[in-house]
Amino acid sequence: MKNHHPVVLVHGLFGNLSAPEILHAFGETDAYAPDLIGYGERSEEDTKNITLHDQSKLIAEFIAGLGSKVNLVGHSVGGAISALVAHDHKELVASYTSVEGNFTLNDAFWSAQIADKSDEEVADIVQGYCNDPDAWMEGAGVTLNPYTRRLAREWLANQPPTTIKAQARAVVEETQKPEYLGNIHKLMKSEMPVNLIAGARSSDGWDTPEWANQLCTTRVNIPSVGHLMMAECASTFAATVLMCASYGTDI
Repeated sequence: MKNHHPVVLVHGLFGNLSAPEILHAFGETDAYAPDLIGYGERSEEDTKNITLHDQSKLIAEFIAGLGSKVNLVGHSVGGAISALVAHDHKELVASYTSVEGNFTLNDAFWSAQIADKSDEEVADIVQGYCNDPDAWMEGAGVTLNPYTRRLAREWLANQPPTTIKAQARAVVEETQKPEYLGNIHKLMKSEMPVNLIAGARSSDGWDTPEWANQLCTTRVNIPSVGHLMMAECASTFAATVLMCASYGTDI
């Protein structure tokens, strides 16, 4: 049965979730993957002092423009941004799904490392990835094929190094605040369905509080995939998102 709420996908630190293979996997359900500030069509925007609340405001405005509540899905850093949207703009969100979204600084360890480096060091790291995108994708546990090779190149080209550093700094600043986790706890105790999705290979590294596992509407570990599950199997990723979003919402 079709879920009548659109799906809005919020991407992580690198890349986007707008590949046709990902969006088309949602079938009859309308799926959108807007660029965050500093990414894709917004890659030339100033990110020097960007905050996660700036990003969440952007997503909230995008959703409002759709004229409908949505099933909001955030991956990695995008999970943290989506948590802010769901908490601050409940009227826009039918359900919130965190796909290995950042809960604590333990989840944001890579962002913490990037945030402490100089602009030149971050640029060198990103250039190293761009010099061998196949190795970058394989390093994330993703099997190479024409689709994943293309994704690696598109994702690495989607944002400048300055965006990577600015976004990393922003997620560290937000997730270290006590009220950040407290607001997620409040969200999970509200009437809004909150779902947790992880890859079976990467789920052990997701610093999910025990109360989150207990309070969430659904918790799914997708078999045989890791953190970049939408690259490994877009159809299974989309089917899992839709299955989770159907719980507690009108379908």
